[in-house]
Amino acid sequence: MSRHGHARRRALAAAWSATLTAAVIATAAAHDGEIHRDPDAGASAADAAAALQRPVWLADGSLYVGRELQQRLKLRSQPWSPAAQVLPVQHLAAEVQPQPDAALAVVAIERGRLDAPEGGGWPLPGQQVRAGQLLAWLQPQLSQPQRAERRARLAKLDAELAIADVNVERQQLQSAVNTEAGGVASGNIWVEKYLAERDAMRRNRELLAQSLDDRIALKAPHAGRVLGVVAAPGTVVEAGAAVLRLSDSDALQLSAVHQQAGLGARIAAARLGDGSLLLPRGEEPLADGSGWRLRFDVPAGQSRLLAGQVVDVALAIRPPGQALALPTGVCVGRNGAAEVWLQRGDERFERRRLPSCRPADLQPAMLALVDGDRLVTEGAALLSRYR
Repeated sequence: MSRHGHARRRALAAAWSATLTAAVIATAAAHDGEIHRDPDAGASAADAAAALQRPVWLADGSLYVGRELQQRLKLRSQPWSPAAQVLPVQHLAAEVQPQPDAALAVVAIERGRLDAPEGGGWPLPGQQVRAGQLLAWLQPQLSQPQRAERRARLAKLDAELAIADVNVERQQLQSAVNTEAGGVASGNIWVEKYLAERDAMRRNRELLAQSLDDRIALKAPHAGRVLGVVAAPGTVVEAGAAVLRLSDSDALQLSAVHQQAGLGARIAAARLGDGSLLLPRGEEPLADGSGWRLRFDVPAGQSRLLAGQVVDVALAIRPPGQALALPTGVCVGRNGAAEVWLQRGDERFERRRLPSCRPADLQPAMLALVDGDRLVTEGAALLSRYR
């Protein structure tokens, strides 16, 4: 073949290779990176590895992003420091109070007369009680027809309990026989069912018998403090009537009074003396117009406080007119909304929503950042693409 013929064949081969490469690239782009394999090949280790290349939303609302994918997305984060935002710190005296929305009413389960516990006295406002503590006795007030009707229900429950005992014994025997024979104890599910039904019947019978022959004990459902006493000993109350109100000892808030207009809007962070973080709940003017009241929620388990206690609260205050300054690239605007991303651990990211990315619209309380939180400064816009 001549020299011109060899040159022509090399040119055709190069053109064909370029066309084939362009077709492969176009196919991959059209399928958004989807990997096609022989359907008969089945799942493989490569499939599992490919599945980890995409973020996964976890049950707690955070986004799992593997380390390899973080490198591909070029994610970067940096620690947050309140000191870099706010210099002044102001101290206020605050009173520990129960959260009003966490209060629980102890009610009479039926119409009856209230009696004080023997030796314990009638509960008083402010008194601390423990879980299961006897608070009052309720002596049911029943008419003769009501007593007759309850005796009939009691007799019916006794008959049903006898049948329930037989069912439990029969299922237990069947389960034991199956197990000894080397089979699966298939009757175990039914044993649990009949046991639960029998326990419920026994509890109902106990309450019904108490309403006929004995007083009913009203006990504290959880530990807390008595917020208010509605009824007095000897009072006849109707079914469902509140006897007293209890606070939840683990649901607390702080109340602090001040005379500085606009202070609540300039709080960047609030902490107790032991470093426990407080969550701003709101600010309201005092009824007499002499000042304002700040309220903070105490996260459960962060600090052991008692209602009525007075504590010192340290407030990090932004100077007037100072907005929340976020590092460049942290706030991401998308479809009329805004958000930032926090890195929680090596491979977990949490999204916080904001009204906008304009500094004038941002307040520290919107993010509730604490010292050491890591803000995603590079790649946040890529994380926001995953919905």
